[in-house]
Amino acid sequence: MKRTTVGYLSKFLCISIFLLLYACKKPGENEGTIRYDIKFDEEERKERSIIDMLPNTMNYYFKNGSSVSEISFMGMFRTAYISNQQEETNSVLFYFMPKGYYSSTKFGEKTIGFDPMPGIILTKTEETKYILGFKAYKVHVSFEDPTKESFDIWYTYDFNIPNPNWHTPYKDIEGVLLDYRIQMKGISMHMTINSFSDIEVDTSRFVIPRTYNRVTPDEMDEIFDRHLLMF
Repeated sequence: MKRTTVGYLSKFLCISIFLLLYACKKPGENEGTIRYDIKFDEEERKERSIIDMLPNTMNYYFKNGSSVSEISFMGMFRTAYISNQQEETNSVLFYFMPKGYYSSTKFGEKTIGFDPMPGIILTKTEETKYILGFKAYKVHVSFEDPTKESFDIWYTYDFNIPNPNWHTPYKDIEGVLLDYRIQMKGISMHMTINSFSDIEVDTSRFVIPRTYNRVTPDEMDEIFDRHLLMF
């Protein structure tokens, strides 16, 4: 009888520890989809008609350390940045109907991403707040050129994604960005998290379509210029 009681007690403790660890797990720690709203600059919109053709949302998928940020519209336009932990590659994809291109480099090799911000200064602060339930930390962004406008961005450590900002000017920030500003070929975008889903992410998200043509990073840069600067 005593041995049976000990057995039940051991099982109870094991189950309790499992449930406790599960309950303490951060939401979306290893897998999920973050959706961002994109706000464009209205003055730029007046001068660049292509902005009216661009989508106003971006999806960021991640799973087991790999991630992809993607802006796409109705199968006509797509730009994506894929970090594949298994293959240790960073890839930039661009599709403008009917042609698709990609450029892949090994971790640490030269690649392209969103526009650089020359003279950027990132100043971490002690200010925090919660955004959609995620603890966010504020960084003040300023520039060596005092004529450039300064602003604040917010990021979180609540997702387990290695080097999440490799394709942005915010490479030195280890957390995932929740509210930030970026440029793509001179097109200003203000990204703010809109929602998060921890539904399983299909691994095909991290695979480059076979129909895409491989090009060098410099050639990819020229392709971006040719399409995004023609309107």
